[in-house]
Amino acid sequence: MSYLGNQPKTTTFLIDQFNGDNTTTQFNLQTPPASLTSILVFIDGVRQSVESYTLDLAQITFDSAPGTGTKNIEVVHITQGMTAAVPTDSSVTDAKLTVTGVTAGTYGDEGNIPIIAVNEKGRVTSVANVSVNIPEAGINPLLFTGT
Repeated sequence: MSYLGNQPKTTTFLIDQFNGDNTTTQFNLQTPPASLTSILVFIDGVRQSVESYTLDLAQITFDSAPGTGTKNIEVVHITQGMTAAVPTDSSVTDAKLTVTGVTAGTYGDEGNIPIIAVNEKGRVTSVANVSVNIPEAGINPLLFTGT
């Protein structure tokens, strides 16, 4: 095809297509969108307003069930290059986390200050109690003593 000027650039968008059945309101997307504004949603070719659906990770839920049709629901992901890591069952439990070596328990009390180390991923890597040692201090006429 001939063009005057620069040839247009092509972009491929991720598109989720679903079959409406006039009952189902929840559909699982291939990847979680970054936000409501990073997708365009169409039902029977009509763009839907962001007030007509909600997102929960990689699931879109419509306020009312879309009508019956083959691939009549389209979700176009317009934000490229964003990937969210979502567990396949959409949950993170203690059993799925790796052990950090931190002993479970309560740290810090009236005689101890907790010292907490956190790694670059935001996980606690060590915790220790440091004793509070307040030396005697005298202020006339009061006398404070520490343990």
